[in-house]
Amino acid sequence: MLLRPRETASKGQKGPRESTAKVPGPVACDMGIHRIDELTERQKQCLRGIYANLSIKEIGQQLDLSPHTVTEHLRDARRLLGVSRSMQAARLLVRQEGDTRDVPMPMGVAVEAAPADIDAASPTGLVRNRYNLSAFKRIGLTVAVAFSALAFVGALIVGADAINRVFVGYRIDISDPPYRK
Repeated sequence: MLLRPRETASKGQKGPRESTAKVPGPVACDMGIHRIDELTERQKQCLRGIYANLSIKEIGQQLDLSPHTVTEHLRDARRLLGVSRSMQAARLLVRQEGDTRDVPMPMGVAVEAAPADIDAASPTGLVRNRYNLSAFKRIGLTVAVAFSALAFVGALIVGADAINRVFVGYRIDISDPPYRK
């Protein structure tokens, strides 16, 4: 008897095994909220790191754990809460805790935003400048990208013209198959 991935042939069990995965949706999320208290502190710390957009490796460095252990904690937390993604579990945890005070900041990011880091174009004026570029650097970068795009388009036109000259030089007409000379 061939076994398929979702089938087992153990004693007293016939046919496919039922999946224990929860269907994502409001019911699964509500059940996950009630099970947050069952998470261990390490699982909560790993989820807070995910919520802060840290990589597995960065979370492991902050908690003095191996990346494999962090992955195991996240997997167990996802299973316990009945969600398929770690960010979903992290959002449930932060929503349940009601605040983000315990969420670690990413390494190298200042806790308080400097005035130059705030983007004035945002409606609230509280969006961080992700790349820490001054206005002069942004203009220079924009001009460099535009110049590069023009150079690329020019290179394409010159290449197409060179191919056309080769075809005309050898009297190749590719308008009708088979190619005529």
